[in-house]
Amino acid sequence: MLNIDNHQTTGKQREGNIIGFDFGQRRIGVAIGNNVSKTAQALITIESATNNQKFEAIQKIMEEWMPVSIVVGVPFNVDGSEHKVTNLSKKFAKQLEEKYSLPTHLVDERYTSIEANHELKDKKIDVKKKKLLIDQIAAKIILQSYLDQI
Repeated sequence: MLNIDNHQTTGKQREGNIIGFDFGQRRIGVAIGNNVSKTAQALITIESATNNQKFEAIQKIMEEWMPVSIVVGVPFNVDGSEHKVTNLSKKFAKQLEEKYSLPTHLVDERYTSIEANHELKDKKIDVKKKKLLIDQIAAKIILQSYLDQI
């Protein structure tokens, strides 16, 4: 069952790794964290032509890190209303939950890309690499937000 209740989990969560995703139609930022240390770090940005390729990349990450739960950022408009990517993010989260049978938590990701951009603003990085880094840093911010609340 997907949780979107202000980051709160129901019941005691198993200790271990948590994978965080910043879902986008072109790219998916990925972060790894741990619910014992309560820290998150940027991991990778998945940029693939097809959904099958994206899910193959996700499968490898899941096998390597063996998470105990999943966090997916869900975008909302500034006023809190939904837009088309909101529903796509929820669908993505549901697919992950069904495929991996892990607790999956939804986190409001408003402003995370702006925050990620701010982290990179003084770094001398080319535009293409910066776009990839922004997605994984946004995933880190989303996951850290979740970890700070559990």
